[in-house]
Amino acid sequence: MEYSSREGETQLNPQQVIPQVVDMTTSERVVDLLNQAALIATDEKLNVLKQVQELVINKDPSLLDNFLDELIAFQTDKSIEVRKFVIGFIEEACKRDNELLLRLIANLNMLLRDDSVNVVKKAILTLTQLYKVSLQWLVRSKAVSERQEASWDMVTQMKGDVLALLDSENDGVRTHAIKFTESLIITLSPRTSDSDVPKRQEGDISLDKVPRDHSYIRYSALCEEGKAALEKLLKFMVHPAISSINLTTTLGSLASIARQRPMFMSEVVQAYETLHANLPPTLAKSQVSSVRKNLKLHLVAVLKHPCSLEFQGQISTLLLDLGMAQSEITRSTPAPREQRKRPP
Repeated sequence: MEYSSREGETQLNPQQVIPQVVDMTTSERVVDLLNQAALIATDEKLNVLKQVQELVINKDPSLLDNFLDELIAFQTDKSIEVRKFVIGFIEEACKRDNELLLRLIANLNMLLRDDSVNVVKKAILTLTQLYKVSLQWLVRSKAVSERQEASWDMVTQMKGDVLALLDSENDGVRTHAIKFTESLIITLSPRTSDSDVPKRQEGDISLDKVPRDHSYIRYSALCEEGKAALEKLLKFMVHPAISSINLTTTLGSLASIARQRPMFMSEVVQAYETLHANLPPTLAKSQVSSVRKNLKLHLVAVLKHPCSLEFQGQISTLLLDLGMAQSEITRSTPAPREQRKRPP
């Protein structure tokens, strides 16, 4: 699509654009910037596109719908960084206006299949956020439209695609898939009074916010999906060919799951025991040392949780095996008055 632009402005240094067009309306500025983005090199293009995003998302969101197609068109740009920018834009736009999920989730789905590993990793990070946004949007909707159903079906399909990437040939993609799986398990399980939720995630959707009688979302089905994802992550951790980086990432994810969802503490502690007894044979000596150090760190984090009462014996034994002094273990154990029963 052609945009009207004043002669001579398409070659301006992007840094100078905003000051020199103060007499323009916001919409005219956006048109001017988009014209420049179509003509300039990658680094400058990114700078200009970021200015457009600032204008249509933060300054005047009423323009977002008008320029959506023009911005999304950059998803086919030959530059990896520009395609990553588009993914970030999709996330911000959908967070600003949930209705845009209907139009943009298909674009994210395409970018999740990009030839560039870095673009795929960025798409996984964005899906980690938009899965929660999409679920929350549906839960808030009194009546779910056919388009919303189709959008959720695509989100669900993409969720399955990312879980499958735990078997990716690329180690970095697997790492991002682990973090997605962690987020999914936490989202698709109920938050309880014993949930130790990080401050930045306090507003996130979780299974307890899904009505049991929702017209479209099935509580029991989501609960089973969460449990299946945990099972997949536990199996992934004991794969004999797992890399030390992915093993370390999984250890941290499981500790996070145990603290935020104590109902899974039993499975996590058992997985830690199994790993301690059977470290992957492919690890070098230095990697074994690093994994043991991380295992100790995450065991202590789980031990400090008030719901660790019935697992203190198992955790203490593991920590002693890992070289931790009994006095240190005692210091990390919650005082009896802090103890609470694990939720059923």
